[in-house]
Amino acid sequence: MAPVPEQQQKEVEQPPPPDTPQAVVAPPEEQPQQPVEESRPPTPAVPARVKGGAPRVESSWQTALVRHLQQYKRYPSEAQSRGEEGIVMLSFSVDRSGHVLAREIVRSSGHPELDREVMSMIERAQPLPPFPASMPEAKLDLTVPIRFSLR
Repeated sequence: MAPVPEQQQKEVEQPPPPDTPQAVVAPPEEQPQQPVEESRPPTPAVPARVKGGAPRVESSWQTALVRHLQQYKRYPSEAQSRGEEGIVMLSFSVDRSGHVLAREIVRSSGHPELDREVMSMIERAQPLPPFPASMPEAKLDLTVPIRFSLR
């Protein structure tokens, strides 16, 4: 009969002394895969062309504004069939009651049909959500990226 090998002794890891700093590394969080158009959180509106200090924009109002705009966004069928994608940077001024005072595209998507859709979208979306009482400004100038993606 063959001899049974002795079990190897395992080293027991000793905890470090109490005054030794320790780093804890958390495992990376996994993001669930969802369709790109639906999984993106609303893109925040960015105050633009502000003079004399930045206005205080309530994050809840900003989120409501972006969601409101997204409800009126349409992907032009011809642009979609041609596989056109891009981001249109829309700049606009809005008053307290949500009426758009001025609007312009400050950066094109490179596709005229997508750019035209953004200008139509801002018209269809009026009135925008009114300012909450915590925002004392009479009007805001904002720049918002509007993304068209087929993925």
